[in-house]
Amino acid sequence: MIRLFVGLEIPDEMITGLEGLREGVEGARWQRDDQLHLTLAFIGEVPNRHLIDIADTLSCIEIHPFDFVLKGVNFFGKPGKPKALWAGVEDKKPLLHLHEKVNHALQEMGLDVETRKFTPHVTLARFRRSSTARIGEWLSRNETLKTEPARVNEFCLFSSQLTSERAYYNVEASFKNRAYTAHTIDMPETETSFVT
Repeated sequence: MIRLFVGLEIPDEMITGLEGLREGVEGARWQRDDQLHLTLAFIGEVPNRHLIDIADTLSCIEIHPFDFVLKGVNFFGKPGKPKALWAGVEDKKPLLHLHEKVNHALQEMGLDVETRKFTPHVTLARFRRSSTARIGEWLSRNETLKTEPARVNEFCLFSSQLTSERAYYNVEASFKNRAYTAHTIDMPETETSFVT
């Protein structure tokens, strides 16, 4: 079995702009640079043999390039018992549209996808279930966050491996202009790019 989700990689210059935010809250498990991403759809665990079929399906999605900006911070959970701290997105419409395309394609395959309201965000920190944390000062200090625009012209299929210490994310395939490039999918050596 393999655990999958669809999302966007965060460019290095945007990650640099988030550097000073990932500190200052006791009990927070701050995301490392290689963990930062923006999730478009969570797939969950599927048999490994379905990986190529999912990549083929996602390759049929046309993506129209757009810019996105991270703006402001917020949290999931309750005051005093947060689950995560995150950076928001200024213009959500292009991401909402892409999210809908991805979800529709996955549902057409017969996959169960999350139906709760989609909130585009980049997770900056997570907390253990039993954690209590004071985040008011952190929220106030970082509410004016606004990064430089980043150009989006592709999206990715990620796999994730959870351990007791950390989560590892790998890009299995990237999708651009109705084509995809396999990154770590086990394919014949001569076959690494596909166009539908």
